[in-house]
Amino acid sequence: MTLSKTLNELKALVLCGAVILFAQWVNTVRGGTTMEFLTAVVGMFIIILISMLSLKIKQLLPWKIPAFAWASILGLLVTTPWCPFQQVVLDFTNAVTTGAVSSVILAVAGVSIGTKLSDIKRLSWRMIIVAIFVFCGTFFGSALIAQLILSVQGII
Repeated sequence: MTLSKTLNELKALVLCGAVILFAQWVNTVRGGTTMEFLTAVVGMFIIILISMLSLKIKQLLPWKIPAFAWASILGLLVTTPWCPFQQVVLDFTNAVTTGAVSSVILAVAGVSIGTKLSDIKRLSWRMIIVAIFVFCGTFFGSALIAQLILSVQGII
């Protein structure tokens, strides 16, 4: 673990956080709502802190557990009722919208996939068939669950 690697990880997280806050700001301006900017900045700082800690835990421990799993565990621990600062974490991180976060995650995933096109080409046409089945299964499974829930509630 070098200092330059840690700084590069922190730069990437701060850049993603800034883009998320910008996307959220643009969305609130276009939607006519107001954004509690300072609250969202503190919430993003907490998310960046949890992400940075998860990256360090992944590097320190010999287990083959990905950093996002460590981030999920840390996020779960700091938002459980027995955590003394649970409400503070929830109040600040609730100011960061899920839509802005998912947009940035999808953009980073797209760039990541774009850099590995040669690996994807080696998977050949069979990968396309698997992807079609996964997409269709996810779509129809979600539609079936939605239909069932809405029917039980009497909405449709």
